[in-house]
Parts: sequence; structure tokens; C-alpha cells
Amino acid sequence: MPEGVKPIRRVVTGNDAQGRSKVLFDSAAPNVNPNSFKKGTGMTDIWVFHNCPANIQGEKDDGNLPFHFEPPANGGHLRIVQSDAKPADYDVAKDTFIVPEHPPKKTPGGTWERGNQNLYTTRTHKSETIDYGILLDGERTMILDDGEYHLKPGDCIIDLAAWHAWRNVNAGSMAFVFIASQFEDALGKSGKSDKQGGK
Repeated sequence: MPEGVKPIRRVVTGNDAQGRSKVLFDSAAPNVNPNSFKKGTGMTDIWVFHNCPANIQGEKDDGNLPFHFEPPANGGHLRIVQSDAKPADYDVAKDTFIVPEHPPKKTPGGTWERGNQNLYTTRTHKSETIDYGILLDGERTMILDDGEYHLKPGDCIIDLAAWHAWRNVNAGSMAFVFIASQFEDALGKSGKSDKQGGK
């Protein structure tokens, strides 16, 4: 297991040839990605589905696939994100991981971003996804265009493709289910939905 990422036990159930329930996998989740897109942020992919409805037959391990930040185009994934705490002596002037704010651009992986990153705050970004997030432990701050929202264990977020960033308050972990969705236009503006009183 890579250093700095806490192992996540994963118990995957299924059925045998007679239709009886059984455990398919019971071990630390193998798809661990330390420093996946930012130093100090580890991501463990627990399971991936490529289509909805998902194919749940057989004993294929869909939690041990090549890492990709975005979910499959017609599916989704369950991921645990673990973040380091910001030390009391952190000096932003000495931070070599600063990414200044810049106009929106799409990354090769499919995520939109605007910069504003440092070692303890993610880049401002958005994805063509619905994200369900549950803070498991620690504390995190979600940064939106209209302000900052402090989360404590048990708090949930539902992100409908909004520009956001995450600031580490202390060490913690958060579970996310990412489900593929679709923007109204290339920059993620809601377009006609606004005119109809939608999101």
C-alpha cells in the first residue's frame, strides 16, 4: 500500500452459480492513487460502473481498473479521498504548488479548471458529473463562487457540476460517488434550464 494513504477495506458481495449470496472480494481496496492530482491528496477507487443500469454479473473486479479522475462517460464510481492536514507553520509564500487563477480550460482528462490551487487547497474545478459527497472524518471547506461552506463528519454535499475547490482544515477522508451527467454547453452553463427555472 502506498505510503501516506490509509488502506480502505472493501467487501464486495455477489452470487454463486446457484444464486446464493457470497463475498467476492474482502481486502484493502487495490486501486490506490497517492497524490493523484495534488500532493497530499490520495484517492482510492472502490468500484467503477461503465453503464447504467450496470452489469453486475460474474466476478470481475471493477474496483481494480486503471485510474481516471473522471468517471466513465455513461457510468460512475465510488472513491474515497484522503487529505493531509495543513500544518500551523504553513507559509503560502514558500508553496511551490501554487497555480494562479486562469480562464476556464478543459484538461485532457475531461475536467474543467480555473487554477487557484496551493498545497492545501485544490484547484477550482468542475466536472460533467453529479457528485454525492459524505465527509467521513476530519473537516473540509468547500469553496464556491458565492462563499465558503465548512463541513464536519456526517455532512453531505450534492454537487451539480458547480465550480468548486476543497480546502483542507485538518486531516480527513471523504467518500464520493461520481455519476456521469451532461453540461448544457461547453463551459458548463445551465443554458435553457435557467430560463425554465431549473438549476
